[in-house]
Amino acid sequence: MLADFEKQQIEMEHIRRESRLTMIISLAMLASIVVYALVAYLVPALTQSPAAVTWAAGKGVREAWNILNIVAIMLIIAVLAVRKTIYFSPRLVRDDFTLDALLQRWRIIDIILLSLAELIAIFGLVITLLGMPFRQTFHFFVAGFLLALINLPVTFKVRDKIRMFEKYAGKSIL
Repeated sequence: MLADFEKQQIEMEHIRRESRLTMIISLAMLASIVVYALVAYLVPALTQSPAAVTWAAGKGVREAWNILNIVAIMLIIAVLAVRKTIYFSPRLVRDDFTLDALLQRWRIIDIILLSLAELIAIFGLVITLLGMPFRQTFHFFVAGFLLALINLPVTFKVRDKIRMFEKYAGKSIL
């Protein structure tokens, strides 16, 4: 019984140590998405009248909005699919397999997925600054924020990923 408790304590310490950097990066990205949304909301409202904003959103901006919507949807699907497949891939395991090595590989994947979530919010910022009204671009910010929240490396989520990895890979980590 004590061995299981010690094993869990060691595992939790590894998770906290290896997830700290990713957590800091993800919280910074969440904050930057909020800042992007505030900038997109405030800047066009301060610089132009509502009629000028509507007029500025011409055919080219509407076409760019349509294209960025499709790209954002594809990015969301890709991020969610990668999260379900690559995290639990037995190919992440080599002969020198340790919990630290797995968490470091997951950190790289997390940072890439978080950057894609932020990219969706940047799409919203760019298209808003091009002249599209904020009420038609706020979904970019919401999608980026929610996607970043989903990929947030909280300790209990990392432990669940480890359990799922052990189940799919058929190997015990500790």
